[in-house]
Amino acid sequence: MANILIVDDDAAVLRVLTLILEGDGHQVHAADSKEAALALLDDDLPYDLFVLDFWIGKDNGLELMELLQQLQPATPVLFLSGGNETVTLEATTALAEMQGAAEFLYKPIRSETLRKAVKRNLQKT
Repeated sequence: MANILIVDDDAAVLRVLTLILEGDGHQVHAADSKEAALALLDDDLPYDLFVLDFWIGKDNGLELMELLQQLQPATPVLFLSGGNETVTLEATTALAEMQGAAEFLYKPIRSETLRKAVKRNLQKT
């Protein structure tokens, strides 16, 4: 199956996403911050998919996506977001897509929706 990096600052969400994708046979590496995600990339493991929260603590996922795409440009990025008090989901979706995100899903997310999105994006690699 695929090597997937998930980045989300919400420990519960990170745990659930990991369980779902590991249950489907994927090898999942989880990080709760931009720094932790970049440290995982130091292992030289090629990833087949990046699943990123749009708001990662004080950072936004666009910054992380840019760094990840410099290191692994062929790897698709799937964004997730539950929103923010100051920026609408529509605006974050548009920003992510303009920067090259493969897909954008809204939290809370159903497991079947996640599975289908992962499958779609893995077929792009």
